Amino acid sequence: MKITTSENELIELLPEGSGNFYADGAYDSKKVLNTVVEKGYRPIVKKTKNPPGGFGSKKRDSVFSEKEYGHRNPHEGFWGAFTTWFGSRIPCFLKKTTVTRILLGVMCYGLKILLRVKYCLNNRG
Repeated sequence: MKITTSENELIELLPEGSGNFYADGAYDSKKVLNTVVEKGYRPIVKKTKNPPGGFGSKKRDSVFSEKEYGHRNPHEGFWGAFTTWFGSRIPCFLKKTTVTRILLGVMCYGLKILLRVKYCLNNRG
């Protein structure tokens, strides 16, 4: 896991691959869309009011559908619940401490979900 401070910094870390790249309108920029397409992904990115040009934008327009975009909802739900559970601010100044706290939080939250699923399924009579 790596904490990034901008969409551009995140996109530089994206490995070569395939499949869909789901993102909201914050990622609707020429640099991001072009990089996503260059690295082999299909950009399922919400279009903004002033969409950028470029081949990435054209690819986005050809593959985007609201139904497909809806597949990001479970992930958004996880991070929304995570933020509610832990708060939206992490009171750390060191990046290493911030990463550690986020990873521990994700592990705890995942364990909470796992236990809830396990005991709910076992209690069905």
